[in-house]
Amino acid sequence: MSQPEEQITTENDQSKNNENYNQVITSVLQSEQLEMIEDIQTGNEEEYDQEVLSVDQRNRNITDARKSAYDGLQKQAKRMKVISDNAHPKPDIGLTVRIPVPDVDRGRGDARSILAVVLESTEDGFYRLGTKDGVIAKYYSRSECSVYPANILTIDEVSKENELSLRSVARAQSTGHGQGFKKCSCKTKCDSKRCACWKNHVLCNSKCHNACTNK
Repeated sequence: MSQPEEQITTENDQSKNNENYNQVITSVLQSEQLEMIEDIQTGNEEEYDQEVLSVDQRNRNITDARKSAYDGLQKQAKRMKVISDNAHPKPDIGLTVRIPVPDVDRGRGDARSILAVVLESTEDGFYRLGTKDGVIAKYYSRSECSVYPANILTIDEVSKENELSLRSVARAQSTGHGQGFKKCSCKTKCDSKRCACWKNHVLCNSKCHNACTNK
């Protein structure tokens, strides 16, 4: 074989070797890329699974916290009811109770409370109360009234045909005219209906002027 032919053969062999090498390298690279892609996909799936588990755990924690708070509120409500029931004994029908009168519903010289008798009770724990002036329109709970140590009123003494508000009862039992004191603004003798005190058939008081005859 001549020298040029040998050279051509050698070059062909080198070319084939290079092609084989390139094919091997390409195959290896492709294999590595596939492995990398699989690793990435596997890693993403694991991260996704972890995120899902984390969200589920947070939801469970929130649900547990809400249930715990609800149970705590129920226990606190029961304790408060027991304390309230112990502080305010249950009034039986026919017992006399004392009802506080708000400042806006009474005169400044009137009693701070009125006495009433228990007429009936409801299943919800509310009580119908009556006075000599009539039945109070509102139903009262145990915490809104207190049992009086003596039975001053009886059910027979209640004027059941009249239904009044607490303010009306307080006005009826007032030593004056209900809310506040009556006073006049006269500067003379206060002996005519121009005088507010004379008109309401009451005597002038210290809030009126002193130079009058309606004393």
